Amino acid sequence: MDLDLTRRIEEANFNGFPSERIHLDGSWITRISPGNPARRVNSLNFLAREDDASLQERLARSRSQLEAAGEAFHLRWTPLAPQAVTDFCDAAGWPAHGHADVWGLRLADFHNHGAQQADIGITGEPLESWLAAFATIGGTRTEAATPQAVERLGASLARISIPCALLVARSGAGEPVGTAIATLDRDLIGLYDVAVAPAMRRMGLGRALVAACLSVGRDQGSAIAWLQVTAENAAARALYQSMGFVPLYSYHYRSPVG
Repeated sequence: MDLDLTRRIEEANFNGFPSERIHLDGSWITRISPGNPARRVNSLNFLAREDDASLQERLARSRSQLEAAGEAFHLRWTPLAPQAVTDFCDAAGWPAHGHADVWGLRLADFHNHGAQQADIGITGEPLESWLAAFATIGGTRTEAATPQAVERLGASLARISIPCALLVARSGAGEPVGTAIATLDRDLIGLYDVAVAPAMRRMGLGRALVAACLSVGRDQGSAIAWLQVTAENAAARALYQSMGFVPLYSYHYRSPVG
């Protein structure tokens, strides 16, 4: 496993989907976004396997910070988590949940063979119109497209300080039928919120949106594309595999019981 690449992707994830605030404790990073249901922006994260000093004290401090913000405590386990953290969670009986994988693709291996649909246009749009399109098509899932969820997503996207492309796919009549986000961080391009309107699924639009993101990265000199996909999303995993993505590492969350 390439731990240097893992760390760079984790850092790119922090930059590409910023939390409202963070607390740095050595290489431990507590991300805090009160009211946001996304665990990734309300969790303790790790960037160095060897950083395991004062473990219980630091876990308690991170938990206190999240709970003071009204959020449940989750730690996000990746291959960068110290072994002592894993051992502590096992001994304490903290269950694992929210399993997902990070997949990657070297853009030198990407070939866009007819991915664009002739009657669909995919272009970058301002944040407000992107959010409206995302809500109109129902988001990545129903609960992600509620007015409150879209408002929180907009606040997160407004905090992005690295270059990004907010892509919207529209029909010939101008109706939104898909969305995607591409964030550019050094030689990496991250893909987020690839969503397709229900009536347009299984018609190649998801592939076209991913290809559009990859084209942005290649045009901007990115070397590696990465994305996150949950363990149960078989359709997305099949799509990414067919486009040349391969699993890089897994992550999950662990939380105290009660």
